[in-house]
Amino acid sequence: MKTIILTLCLWNLLYRYTDAQSADNVPLGPIESFIRTNLIGHPVILKPQTWEFDPDIALRRRKQFIELNGDKGEKLIERIGLGIDGRDQERLLRQRQRDEGHLGGLNYFLP
Repeated sequence: MKTIILTLCLWNLLYRYTDAQSADNVPLGPIESFIRTNLIGHPVILKPQTWEFDPDIALRRRKQFIELNGDKGEKLIERIGLGIDGRDQERLLRQRQRDEGHLGGLNYFLP
């Protein structure tokens, strides 16, 4: 009796459910699904991928970046700090008033 139950349980685990629409789209059984997704890897991951990559594009865009954001990105950092809510000019004036007369905006070196 135990062998029959064990056989039925194993057969149930290994059973493939058939799809009436097409033979290509057959769902996997639980064990095969576990092995494929956890041990071997999902088929989508194993497909070869191709990407168009141009290693010289940074050299061509460097001049544009420097004009827009400054040599080391100082204008970019300043713009990020000003926010995007439309009050960037007000904040810029307050920051320049605050930093006036200081060495790069640092108060550490002043008495």
